[in-house]
Amino acid sequence: MRLADVFDDGAVRPTISDADFLLRCACGTEQRADEMTIDVVGEITLYDCKRCRTSVVGVLAENPLDEMFAPAPMSRRQEAGGHRLNGYVVGSRVDVVLRPAGEDEDLVLIPATPNFFAQYRNL
Repeated sequence: MRLADVFDDGAVRPTISDADFLLRCACGTEQRADEMTIDVVGEITLYDCKRCRTSVVGVLAENPLDEMFAPAPMSRRQEAGGHRLNGYVVGSRVDVVLRPAGEDEDLVLIPATPNFFAQYRNL
């Protein structure tokens, strides 16, 4: 599963790929998602910074049972635990933007949700 999968709603439109997502890691490295190392850990796909190797973005298929067993402060209504879209949950330690190469403006901002990593660490 890829970050771009989160935005695939089945509609006919131009394809979004990992190369369209831009972020700046806490270490200061600006990179596109397709430049990052991908690591699959259980049900979660992690995107690791190409410089410091920190897991910066996580993606997993949404599973309502996961929320039942999440720690109390991480309820399904708390967006700090990740963003839900098209059957996926995505979380990031930093803001991620959808900005295809050659575009001057961000098309979508995915705000940072660092608690995503705490909520799903046991999957």
